[in-house]
Amino acid sequence: MSVRFFVSSVLSEEHKRDLHNVGVEGVDFSLIKTERVPFSLKNDLWDYAVFSSKNGVRHFFSDVLPDTLKDVTVVAVGKSTAKALQGLGFNPVIPHNFSGEGLVELFKQADLEGKRFLVVRPEKGRKVFVQFLRERGAEVEEVVVYRTVVNEEVAGVLEKELKKGFDFVSFTSPSNFKAFLSLGKELAKRVLKEAKVIPIGHVTADAVRKAGFSVYKMPEEYTLNGIVKLILEEVSNAYG
Repeated sequence: MSVRFFVSSVLSEEHKRDLHNVGVEGVDFSLIKTERVPFSLKNDLWDYAVFSSKNGVRHFFSDVLPDTLKDVTVVAVGKSTAKALQGLGFNPVIPHNFSGEGLVELFKQADLEGKRFLVVRPEKGRKVFVQFLRERGAEVEEVVVYRTVVNEEVAGVLEKELKKGFDFVSFTSPSNFKAFLSLGKELAKRVLKEAKVIPIGHVTADAVRKAGFSVYKMPEEYTLNGIVKLILEEVSNAYG
């Protein structure tokens, strides 16, 4: 029994070992890359600083000293973002749901009138949380620190792997899903129709459905670890 699984991220050695132990071949690489966008800060005093990704952390602090936020409550969307911030000495607050909706849930009981928020984000991103903040009377400074582009360098590798087919295909962001289609073209569409598609969360799932493809399941936890756990459960139930 051999099951092939593609994920648009980089698996840890532990993940690969766990998958291998149940007969799953994990194929992992990101289909996108990030480019830094020059930015400047209008203010130097905030109550909260919100980071939506580890890439945002990396690009923001390539120009800004961590001490700039020493008296600020730092918020991280997701565990990998939190880990990046912890590596810089922060102890970030993490919403239960790793999304814009999760941020809204985190702050919905708070008095936000006049509170100052720094929101660090990519060039293209959802506005759910920012809209919520402004509706609640908060002052928001949005800082775009990077853009996401398709990683053309992996086109050949992707084509080779797509020709072998996949049982499971998982995407860790809408950008990775769109890059999969852009790079893989008709071959990618065929694989998506045949494989079980597992998006990391609701936003990515919406992108998959909007493009006309079916979503099989989503992980309980919207993380790479959650995806791997779901694959292990699926394979164990099917072949265990």
